[in-house]
Amino acid sequence: MTTTNTTSEQASPMTATSDSGLRSAGMRDLGPEAMARFRRVERAFLETTAARDYLEIRTPTIEPLHLYTSAGTLSPQALDRVYSFLDWDGWSGERVVLRPDATVAVARWYAEQGSADVRRVAYVQPVYRFAAEGEREVWQCGVELFGAPAATADGELLLLARDFLGALGLGSVTCELAHAGIVRAVLAAAGLSPVQQVEAHDRMLDGDAGVVADLTAALPQAAAALRLLSSVDGGSAGYVGNLRAALLPSVPTAATALDELEAAARVLDTAGVPYRLLVGTSRSFEYYSGVAFRMSAGGRECISGGRYDGLAETVGGVAAPGSGWGADLVRLAEIIGVRS
Repeated sequence: MTTTNTTSEQASPMTATSDSGLRSAGMRDLGPEAMARFRRVERAFLETTAARDYLEIRTPTIEPLHLYTSAGTLSPQALDRVYSFLDWDGWSGERVVLRPDATVAVARWYAEQGSADVRRVAYVQPVYRFAAEGEREVWQCGVELFGAPAATADGELLLLARDFLGALGLGSVTCELAHAGIVRAVLAAAGLSPVQQVEAHDRMLDGDAGVVADLTAALPQAAAALRLLSSVDGGSAGYVGNLRAALLPSVPTAATALDELEAAARVLDTAGVPYRLLVGTSRSFEYYSGVAFRMSAGGRECISGGRYDGLAETVGGVAAPGSGWGADLVRLAEIIGVRS
């Protein structure tokens, strides 16, 4: 899963910069203390995931560029940030990239297994993305669950993320929940083309009140539901019930998405994890198709993930549901360093 890479509020050996000019921009050294914290997070991650039968894999640092372009698995903005070059082979060669995203690479690995069997995998590996400022090498730890339906996988991944943060000694865990399918169903019911849906969603994310007015004009019977999507955050599964009552009469295609979101919310209710439902205002990676979430500890975002059914098929494999999450391992090491 893609992760958010945020600068620590307190300086640490992991983010300290050098005035020597000898290190490449966006890269960092990890000294002995930093590596000790890195290994502590890595151990907690591998032990927590192994306890739930997630097996560790590793994918190549270099992947074919077409893996990310032909399938449309990354946005044009994300593709503008990849490190791409020609893998030289005499007078011919293939355009390749330094792995910019772990999930797509792991989905490619799963596709090459040639079946739709349930597979639970975990990984610790870096991804590379150009940034004018900040870090260009991000160490990700993440999990992917292929072949399991939303009814079981979404809750499993939420609890696994909670357990991992608990193993690091991070308390005050909270979660933000969304579902990519709900907004898509509303935008499709309003008659928007796929391109127009992307534009409308971007306007909604940017706080453009005009997009709700435009959608209300197209779907006047769904005006109440559109207001819930755009400006109301829920804090309980009951919010989904209200949204269902307001939305389904005009957008019946949203029924499955609402059921999946409510089921995920109830898992968090049972686990005692506070959450917010941000149905229409959650910015998700392009391949997300279902429940998406961000989990924080002590007010700091730590893990993000979601469902991306169809990704394995998109990269050339057998159709199979898929979902997962990822975290910036060094970021987590900084957080536990500040706490220690």
